[in-house]
Amino acid sequence: MAATVLIVHNGRQSLPVVNDALSESDWHITSVSVRDLRAMLMREAPEAIVLCIEGAALNVTGDIVNVIKGHDDNLPLIVVAQSKILEDAVELMKAGAYDYLSLPLDKTKLRHAVANAIRLYSLTKRVFMLESQMGWKDGFDNIIGISQVMREVFNVIRMVAKSNASVLVLGESGTGKELVAKAIHHHSTRCNKIFLDINCGAIPRELLENEMFGHERGAYTSADRRYVGSFERASGGTIFLDEISEMEPSLQVKLLRFLQERSFMRVGGTEPISVDVRIVTATNRDLGHLVREGKFREDLYYRLNVVPICLPPLRDRKEDIPLLAKCFLEKMARKNEKIFLDFAPQAMEAFVAYDWPGNVRELENVIERIVVLNNDTRVKVLHLPPVVKDAVKKAPPYHLETASLDEQKVIPLELVEKYAIESALRLCLGNVSETARKLKIGQATLYRKIKQYGLHT
Repeated sequence: MAATVLIVHNGRQSLPVVNDALSESDWHITSVSVRDLRAMLMREAPEAIVLCIEGAALNVTGDIVNVIKGHDDNLPLIVVAQSKILEDAVELMKAGAYDYLSLPLDKTKLRHAVANAIRLYSLTKRVFMLESQMGWKDGFDNIIGISQVMREVFNVIRMVAKSNASVLVLGESGTGKELVAKAIHHHSTRCNKIFLDINCGAIPRELLENEMFGHERGAYTSADRRYVGSFERASGGTIFLDEISEMEPSLQVKLLRFLQERSFMRVGGTEPISVDVRIVTATNRDLGHLVREGKFREDLYYRLNVVPICLPPLRDRKEDIPLLAKCFLEKMARKNEKIFLDFAPQAMEAFVAYDWPGNVRELENVIERIVVLNNDTRVKVLHLPPVVKDAVKKAPPYHLETASLDEQKVIPLELVEKYAIESALRLCLGNVSETARKLKIGQATLYRKIKQYGLHT
């Protein structure tokens, strides 16, 4: 699509000359008076502005530059004026003008200046978008969410990552506890060291102790060589103990001793081994309740629960479902070489209405199944599993006249805004200028929103 060049003027004497020079290129040319500039910038999203100042009005140019830069600080401005005084040009460049040309106008120089300005602006946008996409992609290692509760989780991760405090991650199965542990490691000073995860519920007690602390040669009948355990291998790094509630009491004692002394002995060993390893644990059970029942050591519980991070179930952060679903759809379409691009509104309504007892993991699995078993560009209601499809029918009605704001299940304004921008970008084939024009907002504002919501162009 052709770039848009906006000519701003305070009179019409030089306008035909400038218009004639630019019309020889393929750009979309439009013009506006200085008086109507603000209103025009709300409707148009130019890639460059040519400001024609006639007479002795150069002193007002600084104010015009401020208006343009206030709209989009990166938008290039070329000034065409009668003054040939070098100091005037220097002052305009300091104010933010991209280039300065004096009358009588050299048309070739003007075209070159505009072409270079457009290329620079395009490059700036590409860099801006790459930075925003990278920032969104990295985030907290694919932990996705815009809900307030997830923002609080991100803040805790950010603060605790730089410390060496033990962290206990709590949450239902499928909420992403391992992702949190990895995020803590990757944002810590230990990020260049190893991260090891051990599932305490999936390994028998004898093997779990061996996996954690290792053994000496001859410790078992079949132990014909020394085995270095995870705690020793991960020295300087992080150990993630998942399903810590399943650890047997005798091994809980050994873990407690390690946390107190920061040393251990291999099975069959006689010499203590000191290591520097951070412990992050997780469980989907109520450890406090297990302590009261005598099934988990109270002293170990308090050692592990220095900083708790509670991950909410997906049903309690429904505003994150569209964002998660979109992310998983892109991922699965790419993985399976399909062309799914979006969700039909009724399908997304069903996704939001469903309670997702398996949480984020269930959502990802359902979307992968849809992508694998169907060929389409949009996820439609007919593609959904019956349990998801029926969720809208089973959802209790809300009477907006009498319900409180919380009971109305009001969709957050930022979510509505995100989908309006996302839909407009799709309709405009990713053209940001055209999208801004359609939405009747400034291009700089649109870029900020694109970055805020992690959208792609």
